[in-house]
Amino acid sequence: MLRKGRIDYRMQRRALLRQLASGARAGDEVRDGHPDLYRAAQHLGTPMDQSCPLCEHELTKVIYVFDDPVRHPGGRAVPAESLPGHVDRFGQVRVFEVEACCGCHWHHLIESYDLCARDTDVSAG
Repeated sequence: MLRKGRIDYRMQRRALLRQLASGARAGDEVRDGHPDLYRAAQHLGTPMDQSCPLCEHELTKVIYVFDDPVRHPGGRAVPAESLPGHVDRFGQVRVFEVEACCGCHWHHLIESYDLCARDTDVSAG
């Protein structure tokens, strides 16, 4: 599989954490994830090797795919090991990785990218 069009959101995350540390933003403003995100974190997520920047609880990575605009127009959370199957079925999928803390409900988008089969022409689209 090949990743293309990767967007990394770490700079945005660092800026948000600086705002929280300086008091320019309240912690409650960034603990606003949808309950479905935390259910996905508990059942489909992958533990990360880092702790929550707000409460030190272990972070979980949740993967969302946008593969079938007719059946799942808003995307859906999937286990990481299912990504190759989605690429095999749809040829290319848009992936969003989100870190989530089930302790305090912090969440932040980590990165997004397109995932496609290696033999797909990466110059197309």
